[in-house]
Amino acid sequence: MKRLLLALAASACFVTPAFGQAAPKPTPEQLAKTYEEDQLSLEKCGVPRNAADDYRPSPLMADQTRALRLASTQKFHVETVATGLPNAWGIAFLPSGNIIVTIRGSGLRIIKPDGKVSETLSGSPYIKSSIPLFGMHDVILDKDFAKNRTIYLAYVSTPAGGGNTGYIAKAKLAADEQSITDLHVLKQEGAMVPRRILQAKDGSLFVITADILTPYVSAQSLKSPNGKVLHINSDGTTPKSNPFLADESADPTIYAKGVRDPQGMVFKPGTQDIWIIENEPRGGDELNRIQKGKDYGFPTISYGRDNDGKLLNNGLTKQAGLEQPVYFWTPSVAFSGMTWLTGGKYPGWKNSIFMGGLSGQQLVRVEMNAQGRVVGEEKLLRDRCQRFRDVRQGPDGLLYVLTDAPAGELLRIVPN
Repeated sequence: MKRLLLALAASACFVTPAFGQAAPKPTPEQLAKTYEEDQLSLEKCGVPRNAADDYRPSPLMADQTRALRLASTQKFHVETVATGLPNAWGIAFLPSGNIIVTIRGSGLRIIKPDGKVSETLSGSPYIKSSIPLFGMHDVILDKDFAKNRTIYLAYVSTPAGGGNTGYIAKAKLAADEQSITDLHVLKQEGAMVPRRILQAKDGSLFVITADILTPYVSAQSLKSPNGKVLHINSDGTTPKSNPFLADESADPTIYAKGVRDPQGMVFKPGTQDIWIIENEPRGGDELNRIQKGKDYGFPTISYGRDNDGKLLNNGLTKQAGLEQPVYFWTPSVAFSGMTWLTGGKYPGWKNSIFMGGLSGQQLVRVEMNAQGRVVGEEKLLRDRCQRFRDVRQGPDGLLYVLTDAPAGELLRIVPN
């Protein structure tokens, strides 16, 4: 165990302050502090799944992994907003001050400011899946929600007599916020696994989907919507700017391909640049900037291994025509939701992306420079020994974090 801790500590302390330069070794003080933090976390919470995997492929670029472990001066405390959220998946903040939350196994509920949680909203889509990790996933508000009450949903369910089916849908939230109506499916496909939704300024929708079943044949296939970033209009039609329309055999909604299980997606503040966080099988979790028509490599290239410990494609990590991750993690953190922090509520956390870790049981903060490269990493909330499913910035400028458990919680991070 001590050898593992030392290895993890050392691997987390390398830094590349400028793009492409060699990473210097950590100072003895940095190494000692990181070792102490890791030891306390592992002693209290146990070794997370995959954390003992010491596979360390060499990055193509020096600043792609193992950035300096940060210890920010930002002080904060954690408040519990609500409890009793069984395997919650996503949240959206309503103008009323309430929060709409997705519950993986049932549907939609409302969290009131006093922490009270409603029953499942009437009109919620039917949710039933033969795979426990599937169900109701994301919810977002339309950019004109105040006028049209429209919400968008991503979920997996099993229609009567059928198999697991993925849905991207829209509906209206009633004015009393006790029901949804006018459910309209925008895209439906057998075995599709939609995870998160993002709405662009023009109203169109980007959706990330997973390719999680071996032998991972979907992510590279233009015929399958899985392992992709999809792009659809808010009425379900296909944008004419999508990159693969000339291929009659391709799913026309595909915007980019070659991802494994992305569970977080945001726009970089002030831009329409799409960033995603990708959950790989066993190490090699990726932070990526998505560009139209690009191939992000899975499973042809990967910095991780498969769940059985075997190398993916003989350990190939680079190939012409395939995009490299902006940053990757070994061992796996098993990332889920993400948010790119804006505003001034946390002066010590400027220019940061926050990402929830499931099996890694941590909230990860990465600090970005002006060139879009990671220059440091901080691990937060590790002492809670919880799986963190989603993290969002609320309209009050504060960070809200969902835990993934049968008795899940919504937490609020408040600066001191």
